[in-house]
Amino acid sequence: MNYTIIEREAAPARSPERTKRRIEGMDSLVSSLEPGKVARIELGDDENPRRVSEQVYKTANRSGKLVDIWEVGGILYAEVAGTSGS
Repeated sequence: MNYTIIEREAAPARSPERTKRRIEGMDSLVSSLEPGKVARIELGDDENPRRVSEQVYKTANRSGKLVDIWEVGGILYAEVAGTSGS
């Protein structure tokens, strides 16, 4: 991996589509996660397990939660693992 640090002004503008790439309902899913409960996430034909997992992690992080996610038989499972402050 290679990277370069540049001034913010030298970076291209973010795409307005960026926020549209969030998966609908993700905030609701993450806010419903609580200790002792597991979310069972059935993927649609056009949904990628890795992308959905990344969205769960990112949304949980914004909410101050840590989550564990695993896949069995094409179905994702997610549970709270703690809070990002602990």
